[in-house]
Amino acid sequence: MILRFGGDNFFCFKEDFEIDLRLNKNCPNTISHGNDFSQVMCIKGHNASGKTTALKAVSFLASFIVKSFDNKPEDKLSIESFFGNKDTIELFCEFRIKDTDYRYNLELKDNIVTKEELLDIISDECLFLRIGKKVEHTHSTFDSLSSLPQLRSNASIISSAHQFEIDCIKKIYNFFNVGIYSNVNNYGFQEAEGINSISRYYKGNPEALNFIIHLLKKYDTGIHDIEIDVYENSEGEERFSPLFIYNIDGFKRTLRFVHQSSGTKRLYKLLAWFYLMTRQDVELFEFSSIMLIDELDLHLHSKVLQELTNLFQKNAKTQLIFTCQNDDIIDDMGKYRTILVGKDENESFSYRLDELPSDLLRNNRPITPHYKKGSIGGVPNIGE
Repeated sequence: MILRFGGDNFFCFKEDFEIDLRLNKNCPNTISHGNDFSQVMCIKGHNASGKTTALKAVSFLASFIVKSFDNKPEDKLSIESFFGNKDTIELFCEFRIKDTDYRYNLELKDNIVTKEELLDIISDECLFLRIGKKVEHTHSTFDSLSSLPQLRSNASIISSAHQFEIDCIKKIYNFFNVGIYSNVNNYGFQEAEGINSISRYYKGNPEALNFIIHLLKKYDTGIHDIEIDVYENSEGEERFSPLFIYNIDGFKRTLRFVHQSSGTKRLYKLLAWFYLMTRQDVELFEFSSIMLIDELDLHLHSKVLQELTNLFQKNAKTQLIFTCQNDDIIDDMGKYRTILVGKDENESFSYRLDELPSDLLRNNRPITPHYKKGSIGGVPNIGE
């Protein structure tokens, strides 16, 4: 699970920012479900406030940790400081694998790694420390990292160690490689895979197809069933496309994907990932299933949005961190699971609602009236 993440001098965040999913003892059990972290976290704010950039911090770290060895030595990393200043960029992520809590720290300057570090939070031990291109320190359990050849300035020690099949970093590598799905990359929001690849997956996984059929029925789309049509295109390539089946006056009628509403199209593609992340056998996995979803409510009704977030409360090893524009979700998430992102003088900042004075937002009281009035921030100041 992700416990918290953040950084400094990262794109629109000039100063320190933090997205904290840890819960204290003041949080009601109806929200925490006995956990010391939240399985669902909503990030709200006005347009251009920095919501997507907050998610981008984890997406960048995951990509850097897992894939950066694939870079050519001269390649630049897809990261920027606040308006291109020359100060150091700092990022961190605290996460849990089984019973161990880790903190990964990364510092970059002039697009090269100046410091990379992994800490065991509970024992307060440094597991490895990399300064520039040199491994300066390793814990006894990470001694094999000392055998690495000289590190590249644009590649992580973890990605490099994976390339050389060094086992001590395997679970850290797999956590960021296997456990995290995001529709945000280094350039921002990216929609889910194309219709052909998604439909191919459904064709080969009937349980996944039944999962989305059930939910599309539940969400009142009028769809009765879905069949996956397989055909060859003009170049002889096998293609996959859904046929949406309706009951019309007792007769079976079908419509293609192009004739569906924007909401149905979004759900058809997005729910494949929800199935992968929330299905029951996730409990058997070594790693948690974490989704980072930008604009979760895009084309979706507020009631459907609430249903999607509820899917992540049914399995203790799933987690959802999302942004949205919908206001109603704030009352469902409450002050412990809502982070507002704002901007002042073009500098973004973030805070969780339970950080506000306790007499302003009380448990089991509506929050949206305060939000819509602008009394807790996170709304645009519309000029004349």
